Amino acid sequence: MAEGYDTTRFHSTIDEGFVCCICLGVLQDPKQCENNEHYFCSGCIKKHLEKTSHTCPVCQDKLTVETLRKAPRIVADCVSRYKISCDHAARGCDAVLELGALQAHVQDCDFMPVTCSNEGCDEVLSKRDVKQHELDLCRFKITTCDDCGEKMPRHKFGAHGCVLRREMDEVKKDLAEMKAMQHEMMTCMQRVMIAVESLQKSANFKNTEIAVIAGWNLNTKKCLSSVERFNLLNQTWTQLPCLKIARSDSAAVMFKNQMFVCGGVNDSGALLDSIEVLDLNGNPPEWDKFFVNLPIKVSAHKCVVHVNSLLIIGGETKPGETLDTIYELLLVPPYSSKLLCHMKKKRAFHGVEFFNDKVLIAGGVGAETDVEIFDIARNECVQMPPLPSPVRCMGTVRRADTMLLIGGMENNKASKKIIEYDFKTGQSKVLLAMKMGRTDCSCVYRGNTLVVISAGVVDCFNFLSNYWKSLPSMGETRAFASAVVVNKKNLEF
Repeated sequence: MAEGYDTTRFHSTIDEGFVCCICLGVLQDPKQCENNEHYFCSGCIKKHLEKTSHTCPVCQDKLTVETLRKAPRIVADCVSRYKISCDHAARGCDAVLELGALQAHVQDCDFMPVTCSNEGCDEVLSKRDVKQHELDLCRFKITTCDDCGEKMPRHKFGAHGCVLRREMDEVKKDLAEMKAMQHEMMTCMQRVMIAVESLQKSANFKNTEIAVIAGWNLNTKKCLSSVERFNLLNQTWTQLPCLKIARSDSAAVMFKNQMFVCGGVNDSGALLDSIEVLDLNGNPPEWDKFFVNLPIKVSAHKCVVHVNSLLIIGGETKPGETLDTIYELLLVPPYSSKLLCHMKKKRAFHGVEFFNDKVLIAGGVGAETDVEIFDIARNECVQMPPLPSPVRCMGTVRRADTMLLIGGMENNKASKKIIEYDFKTGQSKVLLAMKMGRTDCSCVYRGNTLVVISAGVVDCFNFLSNYWKSLPSMGETRAFASAVVVNKKNLEF
């Protein structure tokens, strides 16, 4: 039976006379007592009379379901004009409309929860997303093999005999081509590649700056707008221009010599969907608002750039509500955005690293040991072997074909571990340990050197000499900051 509408959903000032004294919500299908015109929701007063008492809850006069009277039409008319949020506001609908029009809107709302119609799939999505899910994303969509005509769910197609035979034929062909190559040429190429790689690592290390952006000041307990850069060669900190909006738990990327800072949360706890851009070619450079916002307000997420697109992976829509979504936002005209895929797990404060056309996603709140790969070409996520121990709020870097997961929270304690996870095999191990537990790290790997920044303290580990070294501390003590690596010559201003 109908009960009152939650008063927090309204965008109008509510007259106390139109609030049900039983449920304390705005009247729905209002009724009144027989003698004194005390108003109640139809569902609330009937339940009260049937199970609790045969009197009016306000005046205590005798009252039964049969003697209830319908409230005057003017009461229903006044209530129907109040402005209210959609029933599906928590799913993303921002419609605000008169209460009288609510039911018609809700029945046709793009954010109404709908279950996927593909047999075997129990995924619940918004109405606007269900078609794309059913046609493009659902693992249970029926696929037909071009070779034998057999029909099967998409998630079984990769293990189908015809597919496996084709892949085996390709492997045999590749092996034959490899055997045909001359051993001396291979040896020569390997030597050249090793020499080039060594020179590149040395040059990259000397020309690298780390920009650490915004975050949470551990002393003032406020969000920061400041940006600091660290010169790896000179080991000095200097200031960059400040953001226009102070923010924490944001994500940062580099795109075409521009620094992008996306989303996060402000001092009041409000989530942000804005993007700020620092053009390193500007003279003088300063932060500007990007042409469009993120498709959602989000914090504790991760972002990577693929070609001309920004991929927004996971995060929180509010404390305790993590996402399993991967969105795409074009960084060039027409600047459009869309939902690409759902991950296997909802997660925030997780780790993400880019490997060719695939994204390795690991750990995080809600998925502490889970690992999956987002295949951009196939637009699907594939489950991988788990991590050796649960972790969230860690830093990550790519090192060759592995992801290093640095510190983080393990069973509510700051971890000293650095876990190595092989992207190709899914094998993982604890590679080494830090001097102390670190969480919410900003990390960079260049030239066989790992730099770890946490709460303003900076340490580095050299994989050739196999030892830790302390570096100068930051100007401000910050956590939940984002960081990017920039070529040194692009920061000479």
